[in-house]
Amino acid sequence: MKKYLPYILVFTLSILFYWISRRSYALQSGELESMELFRLFRGISNLIALFVPLMLFVFYMLTSGLMFTLLDEKFNTQKLSFAVSVSFIPIILNCLVYLIVLYSINKEDTLQEMLSHSSLIGLSLSDIEQVSYIFWGGFYLFFNILIRHKFGMPYGKGIAITLIPTLLVVAGKYLFGFI
Repeated sequence: MKKYLPYILVFTLSILFYWISRRSYALQSGELESMELFRLFRGISNLIALFVPLMLFVFYMLTSGLMFTLLDEKFNTQKLSFAVSVSFIPIILNCLVYLIVLYSINKEDTLQEMLSHSSLIGLSLSDIEQVSYIFWGGFYLFFNILIRHKFGMPYGKGIAITLIPTLLVVAGKYLFGFI
């Protein structure tokens, strides 16, 4: 089971991303559903959402492997894939919370009503962004703990491996935003 856990977790996350995308488009459809172009883009977006977790997994595997090499540390690909995939557990929980909020919204509501409607867990669609930051923080915390545990890393190197690639991507995004 432990051998297949990385695949199961990434597959589960992919299905949840697809489900969220599909539900989001269902809430928007209304009059747009009659337009062929809208249905085409909806299908493409749903397909892209299905592959986002796989791309995230590949990103974290490649950049973490690169960081191990730059820090002159040895790593095992199986241990690293286990650490990355188990770190997705908070993101899976985030997706489940998001789905609960999405399914509590009525299709007939206006955009403002959709944003402010509280679900049975007390969260609204406008709260999801802040809640997601907490779950992504959990991802990085899990990732750091598992890297340190599986590879016997000191704190500094564990933080460098888990955070520097993402910080570089975010910095690049803001840098290109100014250009």
